[in-house]
Amino acid sequence: MIDYRQAVPSDAPGILALLEEIMEHHGVVPPEPERLSAVISTIIAACDHMFLVAEDGDDLVGMCTLVFSQSTWSTAPVCELQDVVVTEGHRRAEVGRGLMQAAEEVARVRGCSRLHLLAEYWNLDAHAFYRSLGWAEKSCLYFERDLRADPPGLA
Repeated sequence: MIDYRQAVPSDAPGILALLEEIMEHHGVVPPEPERLSAVISTIIAACDHMFLVAEDGDDLVGMCTLVFSQSTWSTAPVCELQDVVVTEGHRRAEVGRGLMQAAEEVARVRGCSRLHLLAEYWNLDAHAFYRSLGWAEKSCLYFERDLRADPPGLA
């Protein structure tokens, strides 16, 4: 049986492994384990972020990150889901569905007016999964600026 719960500090190694798995799936080289572990510890201790984990016995088999913020448009809190991942061996076994339901329950309890997430355009399996749960696709362009690079004109 899969249990869904908020992560605790002892979950950090399992969360690290899950994040490395999703980053590899997306073709991203994970940060150094020490740096990523520090971020995991910060999120576990934060009040505006939360890891939800799916646990099968003693093993973490899925997780997602919830990021809470205040919306000026709805005048209520909103929640962005990030890092939604289920280990390959547990995919298509309702773990993801349970994780998403647990995230929705947490967001409702915290008074959120909506949940949102981003999915890579090429990740068609994820798109189908979210649609099967009643999520609606929105039209929007996502812009990003890498602040680690030198600002234009200063290089």
